[in-house]
Amino acid sequence: MSNLQPTWLSGFLGVIAPLIVHWIASENLTRQEKSIIAILISAVIGFASAYLSGQFHTGAILKSIATAFTISQIVYDQFFKDIFKEVKNDT
Repeated sequence: MSNLQPTWLSGFLGVIAPLIVHWIASENLTRQEKSIIAILISAVIGFASAYLSGQFHTGAILKSIATAFTISQIVYDQFFKDIFKEVKNDT
């Protein structure tokens, strides 16, 4: 797996992260608490991505965390935000 780039893997997993955050975070959590969960999930993705790519050093880890968090926020805002609101309103 040494030819996997941490940025690519982090980006791919960052697309899935909003679903994970939504699944973990209950509706009773504040926006700040949900953001902390998103950062923690991005950190896990960043560490895993850097490790799996064989580039387990500080620069690759931080770049992977930043990539995962940024992409997850964009994907959430552009795709999942309205879907999650509709699901909430239907219940």
